[in-house]
Amino acid sequence: MNQIRSELDRTDARTVLVRGASAPPRPSRTVTVAPGVAARVTPEGRRAPLFVSAEAPSGRTIRRYDDGNAEAAADCAVELAAERDLRAVWLCQRKQIGSWWGEGVAQQLERRLVSGARRADARLVVWSKRDGAVGDRYDVVLDP
Repeated sequence: MNQIRSELDRTDARTVLVRGASAPPRPSRTVTVAPGVAARVTPEGRRAPLFVSAEAPSGRTIRRYDDGNAEAAADCAVELAAERDLRAVWLCQRKQIGSWWGEGVAQQLERRLVSGARRADARLVVWSKRDGAVGDRYDVVLDP
């Protein structure tokens, strides 16, 4: 985390892709969008929830979006980042999202989070254990 923070501070970057690593425990003042741990297979394809989580004054806020409603999950994350003056938005397991819901859904989610994080003056950090994100969409790409 310190490497990411120092690199972003040094370059004044707003978006970063971290490849080959799982997200560590979420720091305070961060909203996270992540897929559920299991998917069910239907004739239409795989279905799994997306979770949006953030800290609230009253405790932790967790919202669940079934069937991978990426648009609603992205809107919720951006809204939470703006309302709570959060420092960062994390998109976790980006490659898994692309394989479960389709690359188009993952790209749409990325685009909405990038623009929303910039509007909320928060940084976007995308975590991808396996390479699945396009590096040229980000200010900084780290391969720890």
